Amino acid sequence: MLDDPFWRDFWSGPPVAGLFAIVAAAVAFFPAYRSTLIARENAAREQWWKRAEWALGQAGSDNQTDREVANDALVALLNDATETEGAMIYRTIENLQDASGVDIGPESAETSSKWRWPPWVK
Repeated sequence: MLDDPFWRDFWSGPPVAGLFAIVAAAVAFFPAYRSTLIARENAAREQWWKRAEWALGQAGSDNQTDREVANDALVALLNDATETEGAMIYRTIENLQDASGVDIGPESAETSSKWRWPPWVK
């Protein structure tokens, strides 16, 4: 059956070459697509860390307003955090709340009523 001139021309000619080209394109497409997805995810994680570094830097400020802005930014970043990053941010927010009386004035931090709970704790 394969000795028939039609099949010999089919398997050694342009129709099968076209099929092989399509298969080769599909084989090359999927790794390239996966690589692009990984690159995007890495770029997003890098941007997340840049924002987290900024917020964590603001969290250590002596200025109450800077710490409040950092608190809000850290809460927003918590949504996209991994489990380890989330624990780090949560601990920073806890410490940020403990430091709420740094620039209040003569009032003691232990007796200050300026305590702010994170938004997810009601």
